[in-house]
Amino acid sequence: MRFIYIIPVLLCFVYSCGSSSDKEQEKQIAVDSTLSKLNNPELKAMNASLLADPNNADLYYKRGQIYLKNNDLEAAGNDAARAIKLDSLKPEYFILLSDAYFAANQTRYSKETLERCVKANPGSIEANLKLAELYFYVKKYEDAIKHINNALKVNENTAKGYFLKGMCYKELGDTGLAVSSFQTTVEQDNEYFDAYIELGTLLTAKKNPLAVEYLKTALKMQPENKDVVYNIGMYYQQMKNYKTAMETYKALLAKDANYKEAYYNMGAIELYTNKDYKQAIKHFTNAINADANYADAYFARGVCYEELKDKTNAVADYQMAIQINPQHAFAIGNLNAIEKK
Repeated sequence: MRFIYIIPVLLCFVYSCGSSSDKEQEKQIAVDSTLSKLNNPELKAMNASLLADPNNADLYYKRGQIYLKNNDLEAAGNDAARAIKLDSLKPEYFILLSDAYFAANQTRYSKETLERCVKANPGSIEANLKLAELYFYVKKYEDAIKHINNALKVNENTAKGYFLKGMCYKELGDTGLAVSSFQTTVEQDNEYFDAYIELGTLLTAKKNPLAVEYLKTALKMQPENKDVVYNIGMYYQQMKNYKTAMETYKALLAKDANYKEAYYNMGAIELYTNKDYKQAIKHFTNAINADANYADAYFARGVCYEELKDKTNAVADYQMAIQINPQHAFAIGNLNAIEKK
């Protein structure tokens, strides 16, 4: 892809040269129209508008959005750069260019574009939050929080800002501030699905009964979301309500017979809580059938065989777990212990 080379050249041109002639612009518009692989009325109409008004920055921006929506990243970036060249005061033009870079996995250029945008438009909530997301992406959480706070100074009711801050605190290991931020997120936007999931997950780890309420709220929002059902099962398992956990996993498997983690957790309950090793083997085998490379399931089934004094099958499963994951410490340890007997 030539994207990485074309856009920086355009940016250099944007900031170092004056505007080109109308004739050259019209020629470029025509070339873009010819080269475009998109054949939709929306794009054709935009091309016609640009031919009639080739110095309209907003038209380039709107066409760039169409290109981006259709994954024509190079064309989207080029149009964003042209829009900036014509009008460098609108943050949305920089954001479009940054989005094109990011979609092309050119995160450094995406960040630099947003930094220019924020420098020129410090009050842009969207630019600050997008820059915060990029800093989060590269694990610079303190820098991310700084830009989140900049956005919240402009509008303290911005739910996404609190959500991003919660994600940063979560990665920094400050569960208390993370929970507080996610709670503020849903206070500002009671339809913020991802915040309910984060609250459910974090509070499950703390064995807080509020966890299941957040998860059930999320399930009401997305009744077909199997991962939410799984998280609810995990909550009951964490709370040692094994009967309800098993019922939840069975309900999940009725929706998706290949949900390997549900089989694994059912096996874990049978293994460690009920000591029903034969039943646990059935669940771990189902997990392996769902994913033949499920190293943990082989290891856990090996433990069951070892408890049943079936050394041959235990060794075979430990070896398979190690073959899949050569760093599987538990399988290595158990296999070594058997071989020393």
